[in-house]
Amino acid sequence: MAELNSLESLQALYSDLVALSEKQLSSIERLAAELDAHRRDFKNLLDKKPRNEQSRKSLATGKLDVSGDEYTINAEFQQGALQLADELDLDELDAASVFLEAQGDTDASGQPALTNSVVRFHQRRKCVLDCLRMIVQLSADINQDDQLRADLRAILDDIVQPGVPPLRYTQRCLSSMTDIKLWLQRLAEKLSGASVLERLQHVEVLQMMEYQRVSLIKQHESLAVILVYLVKESHSVAADFDQVLETMRRADKYDNLLLHYFPPLAAFISRFGGVDGNITDARALNARVFQQDDDKPWTLPYVHAAFRAWWLAEYSGWYGENSESNVPDNQVQPEAAQRAQQFETALKDGAFDFILSLSADVKPVEWYDPARLGLRQYLQRKAPVLASDSVPFSDFFQEVLMELLETFVESFITNLPDALRKLRQDEDEQRQLSPNHEHDPDLEKFVVIISYAYDGRPKAALEGFWDAPDGALIGFVQWTSKRASTPLISAFCEMLQAISADEECATAAHHFLLDEGAQPTGKIRRTTSLTWNQIFKELTFYSSQLRDVPALPQGQTYRLGKPQTDHVEREPDSEILLECYLRLITRLCSGSTEARTFLAQHQSFHITDLLFQLASSAIASRLRACAFTTLRSLLTQKSKDAGEYLWTALDVWISGGYSPGSTMPKTSSSSSTTTTAASMGAILKGLASGFEEPNAFVQLLHALVLPYHDDSGLCDDLPFPENLGISTRQPGIDPYIDFVLGQIFGQRAPEQNEPAQLRLLQLSCLDFIATCLDTFNEDLVIFASQSNVVVDAAIRASNLQNYVLLHPFSRVMEWMFNDKIMAALFATVHQDPAEVHRVNPESPLMLCLLRGIHVISSILDLQPTYLDIIRPLIKSVPNYRRIPVSNALFGCFEDGVLNHLTIFSDLGRYCGTGYSKLVLSSLKLLEKLSASPKLSSSPSSGLGRGSDRNKALAALDDDAETISKILLCEIDSPLDNNQGPESDTYIIKIQILDFLNACLRTAPGRPTIAHLLLGFRCDNDSLSVDADGPFSRSVSLFHSILDMVLNTPISQDDVGISSWLVSLSYKGMQVLRELWSSPISSPITMAEMQANDTFFLLFARETIIKPEILWQGLNATDPAFTSSPSASCLSEFLGRRSLVLQYLSAELRQVARSHSPSLKQRMFETLLGSTTLDDGEKVEHATIFDLFDFMENEFTAPPNPPQLTWFKHIDVHACLDRYEDLSSSYDLTKAEELLLLHCAELTHARRLENEQDKNNVNAEAQGLLQFMAQDNQVKILNASRIKVLRSWVQLTLLMVESGDFDSTARISFVLRSLQTIMPRTESGLEAVSEALELARLAKALIFSLDFGSDSFKQGDIGDLVSDRLFHLFQVSLRAIITLGAKVELKALYYDISYRYLSGMSDVSGISGIHRRHGIQTIKTAGERFIEVVCDDAHAGEPACRIAALLVLGALVKMGRQENSKYMIEALARLNFIGILVDTIQHISTDLRETSVEDIDMQLSYCHAKLSLLLQISQTRLGAVAILNSGLLHSIKVSGLFATDADLGVDIEGPDAVNQHYRLLAAVMRVICAAVLSRGSQNQQTLEQGRKFLSENRLSILAVLKKSAGLGNTSGMSQQSIDDLADSFTLLMSVTEFLEFEEQMHQKKRAKVYTAFT
Repeated sequence: MAELNSLESLQALYSDLVALSEKQLSSIERLAAELDAHRRDFKNLLDKKPRNEQSRKSLATGKLDVSGDEYTINAEFQQGALQLADELDLDELDAASVFLEAQGDTDASGQPALTNSVVRFHQRRKCVLDCLRMIVQLSADINQDDQLRADLRAILDDIVQPGVPPLRYTQRCLSSMTDIKLWLQRLAEKLSGASVLERLQHVEVLQMMEYQRVSLIKQHESLAVILVYLVKESHSVAADFDQVLETMRRADKYDNLLLHYFPPLAAFISRFGGVDGNITDARALNARVFQQDDDKPWTLPYVHAAFRAWWLAEYSGWYGENSESNVPDNQVQPEAAQRAQQFETALKDGAFDFILSLSADVKPVEWYDPARLGLRQYLQRKAPVLASDSVPFSDFFQEVLMELLETFVESFITNLPDALRKLRQDEDEQRQLSPNHEHDPDLEKFVVIISYAYDGRPKAALEGFWDAPDGALIGFVQWTSKRASTPLISAFCEMLQAISADEECATAAHHFLLDEGAQPTGKIRRTTSLTWNQIFKELTFYSSQLRDVPALPQGQTYRLGKPQTDHVEREPDSEILLECYLRLITRLCSGSTEARTFLAQHQSFHITDLLFQLASSAIASRLRACAFTTLRSLLTQKSKDAGEYLWTALDVWISGGYSPGSTMPKTSSSSSTTTTAASMGAILKGLASGFEEPNAFVQLLHALVLPYHDDSGLCDDLPFPENLGISTRQPGIDPYIDFVLGQIFGQRAPEQNEPAQLRLLQLSCLDFIATCLDTFNEDLVIFASQSNVVVDAAIRASNLQNYVLLHPFSRVMEWMFNDKIMAALFATVHQDPAEVHRVNPESPLMLCLLRGIHVISSILDLQPTYLDIIRPLIKSVPNYRRIPVSNALFGCFEDGVLNHLTIFSDLGRYCGTGYSKLVLSSLKLLEKLSASPKLSSSPSSGLGRGSDRNKALAALDDDAETISKILLCEIDSPLDNNQGPESDTYIIKIQILDFLNACLRTAPGRPTIAHLLLGFRCDNDSLSVDADGPFSRSVSLFHSILDMVLNTPISQDDVGISSWLVSLSYKGMQVLRELWSSPISSPITMAEMQANDTFFLLFARETIIKPEILWQGLNATDPAFTSSPSASCLSEFLGRRSLVLQYLSAELRQVARSHSPSLKQRMFETLLGSTTLDDGEKVEHATIFDLFDFMENEFTAPPNPPQLTWFKHIDVHACLDRYEDLSSSYDLTKAEELLLLHCAELTHARRLENEQDKNNVNAEAQGLLQFMAQDNQVKILNASRIKVLRSWVQLTLLMVESGDFDSTARISFVLRSLQTIMPRTESGLEAVSEALELARLAKALIFSLDFGSDSFKQGDIGDLVSDRLFHLFQVSLRAIITLGAKVELKALYYDISYRYLSGMSDVSGISGIHRRHGIQTIKTAGERFIEVVCDDAHAGEPACRIAALLVLGALVKMGRQENSKYMIEALARLNFIGILVDTIQHISTDLRETSVEDIDMQLSYCHAKLSLLLQISQTRLGAVAILNSGLLHSIKVSGLFATDADLGVDIEGPDAVNQHYRLLAAVMRVICAAVLSRGSQNQQTLEQGRKFLSENRLSILAVLKKSAGLGNTSGMSQQSIDDLADSFTLLMSVTEFLEFEEQMHQKKRAKVYTAFT
């Protein structure tokens, strides 16, 4: 847990309390401990000690004691603490403690220490109140567990116990509220005081004051809510009520603080005036409430009036029919009359006006609703105006106030029925007696108050109205709707739609309206309850009257009175009534399927025609907007028929078909339309003025382009008839798109002066644009070209070409390259971050911003499809011609971004607003923008300062540090263990890391904005760090990520290794890997990581995989493992392990190169299981060999796909991440689309008429998707294991290469390595990738051994080495036999075998050991082994041929040492010796035909063959076989010795002559060995040798001359000449060639002489 009194600890407590309320708390024990730890904080509430002279003196001593820790503080710190004490009126020592805590925030936030201290102080106060509020709320929540509530109540009882001094807790809450008000007054005085005018020039000071103001108001609000619950739980007395009344009496301004007192006031009224209290006390309080006291008047009379009305509504409950008030009978009537008079007086003083303002003003004001605002303005005349600097009210405050308003509403209806009836009676009388007199419509106000109280709260509406058919509220609804006047029925409609917020409530309201009664004929008069029929008749009546009447001016004042008989339609209340009717229909159609179906299918009332007729009339724009909105509601969950019908009707209307006097058929198709495109444009242009009409019309168009409700998710249909408008224009909806983008979004919206209207209009346009982009399925085009599904036959559109041509996507994309549209789009995402931070997450500003970011992201995603496929396809269709978009200046969207580079800093700053959706969207878009080559690459040339800089970097020059600190704070924020991967904190961290990774990977060798944000200084092509910058001070984003990687745990008690924690650490490691592996950042990164002991911390803390370990709750042996999230957990763990090992390798390599022996020794000690800490202590932990734990589990591919019948011919290659690469994973989204497409194809072919067939197809599709998902998991798991194995092998190899081992230590290391890998090496030959890595390591290990060292002679260790190596040799032999065509792996095992054979043959001290196994092992392997090796040596791949020949040579050598003839006989039986000898004939030819780049490999092959022949020839049996195979004949045929090197050789290359002589020397060694092995007694062999010498006399002579220094020796080494000359000399000596020649010469001379004589 964090420090006891720290802000962080309180924040953790609040997080747990919220989790408890949402039933997501992970540990109730942790919560209990936190509550106990902070109980003192709650008891202290907001108490703070004021400034104190003694504390000031203590601070001046330079010593500061905080929780027992003593600090030495300098003068600068003392000055800062004193400033904080003055700013907060806080005890100097307490201020110093806060100032000390805030020091850690200074570097991270970039704000001055004073500002951070003020923020921290207020955050802590607010957090204390939030925690306390949650405690009192949960203790009062009847939905919580009874025991939990009891425990919380016990805690609350302890908290509210009076302390010292013995003040009631409610009293302390009220005192704190008063203190906050005084504090706010002081802040206001500071702002207005002349003494701070100079300070106000500093933005930081203004921001700090504004932060304090807002925070204090929020604290005041929290105290008010806490007070409400304390009153409800009877922790208050009447004196507290008096204190609240006195505070409100003196209130002189309608602001946040005044409104905050109303919920406690209402709670006090219920507590002390309601029927749950005491009648005697209530009567006494009632007398005091209405006691005339002219000395203490209320400053705001309407507040007093509201209080009196509220009091009477509750207090009158004592006098109801079922109450037991014990009031004498003779006082009942007088008191009732008195209360009625008091209530009437309160209403006249503005009670309902204020309560209506109260209920309306606490709601968010961002959503501008003209119709509702118009109704409120029509009813209110004494409405106060909320202060302009008001702070938005919190959701919890609104909920509490609305609940109390519910109580007031029900109390008034139940307890004052006579007052209600009198209100209605008085209004009716006034209307009849004084038709021109403006009277207060108090009943209508009350009805609208009900609408505000229940709006957006369907559960409360259901319980209060619809689920209580005999209740007072539903009775009031019925009573109100009977014989109501026009204003009352307008208010009633507003109330009815407010209590119809969801499907159940809306359907109940629809049933209410279905209760029809007899309707009188003649003039429109309401004699019964409001019904659908009544609404239909009045809509028809008023709309018909309005069709031929000019529209009312927007600014006309609405007057209340009896309508004139001749001009009923001109009365403003008629239009208000129509608006209310339409708004009610809109709500019911949006919420209730039954109501929507009823209206759409009504036999006599055609609502669509009526609405379009109304929209064609000369009416106010607000009413026309209501008509469009109602039309939009009819499209809720729209079907294809409904959508196409409305599109057709709209096309008729836009062509003038519904205009008054028009003879065009109202329901005809668009093909009958004769209006020209020009007149269409004129009508659309007429809709572009103002706000209400264009906004509502764009929203209607948006509803029309949304996918149909029954869309399968393929988005394979057009949202309109394909022949729409075909008679007058190119079919489609291009004119409507041009209207939305060209006239509204690009032109009219920027002209809006009212911010609220501007944002709503922008939001409507962006919704339309986003839907047009999002509903285009580009995969259909891919499937058409890469799969065997007939897309034309499968999709709902007539064919793919029409889908591409007519879908709004292409036209919208065309507009996106228009300069005005691009400017408007970037304007929507360019907002003041401070304002964004202040607004509600659901406000139009926030939604508009999110939607704008989404649109830009979609454009970047879809742009390649549009530019490369769609646009060329549209141009290629000969009969399709559309009017091009004007001013499409940009070739690609990034060109436009270059003109709006402020988006980079905007997106970065939005990350600090605290709204997770915005942060995530901003980071994703920033990731895409930074990954764009056009934006991230430096231009090749340019003029002027900075012209060669990366544009993205240049855009962030001024804001990089601020944005970096924002991201740093997000990375440093504590994780929420309750929500885990669902928490905003975690999701934001992940997205930050994804953004950094994507940015770094885009340009690995160049500076990027990721480097800039991480803390580096970016030059044109290099990185550095500022000497006094955040990186140098270890407070950069880089250091936060490094700290997160090093210190974030990856396991949880209940699930073992946690998937989400592993993923976080893995992504952090990926960022670090991109930095340490890139040449541009590696030096700085490695140095910094080394300075933080990263090598030792990472290795020592690495988790070891044990058999019992759980991966996200499952063991790896669980059958469901690979089909669960646990598989992803393990794969990411392995990925992280791989990166850890890669880093260890990188740092070890760097240290080895830097020649730092002590550091390298410490690293080796760590890798071998022991780390020395800074204090000299040694910590034991796992070794590098323990980290081979990842090879224990096997993950085989899932069983064969399910038996496919319907999908057996589907080509799923199009769904692979890399097309036709079967090792890549499936894109499951694409796969699902492809299967849906095939299902649609089957449906269209009428092959799924049977329900059973449909079920079978669905089951088969699900099975196939599950198979693909499991196959993906296994592929990813195996790929991850290969990566970590490769990294582990690389680190082990590096240890072998760079380790300063003595002989014994090296052997020990090799033995441990072999012991680790041998089980897997022996059993894993089928997994080639894994076996390759293990064989590579085994080869390096065995080649690193010095077989001649003394260690091989040391008894036990010698035996152990021999046994381990012999085991490796056996595995190698088996691998050679079984691997077949896996050449690379087989070559490694040949190398291992060769090294073993050659090395063991050199061991002299333990000669008996290897001879126990040598040739016998080969015999055990069988003839098959020799055959395989011989085949590889003769016809294998080049590398494999050489290795096989070397192994054969080593085996022959071993046989010779063991006096075994087995190898020679085996080779002879296979005729391999003869084959080898025969190949000598072709050496020259082969060399001539070999290219220069392959000549070295061919020569190596030749030398390997000759080396084998040499080994064979060193035995008598082998020599016989070689000579009998025609060795000398083959040499003669090859012509090697017949070649005059001075005239040229058969080998190409710069060293050709030297290579030629080396080859001749190798051949000569074979000849000499064969002759020597045969012995001097074998005259036949000697004769063959002499013959060879004789035939090559000239070559021999030339070599001997060169050896003696005679002749040209350029291009050859003397060593080669000498070796060849020595061989010639040896052969001449062995064969006694010279003596034989001399004898022959003498014989010839003697023969000649004898003949002569």
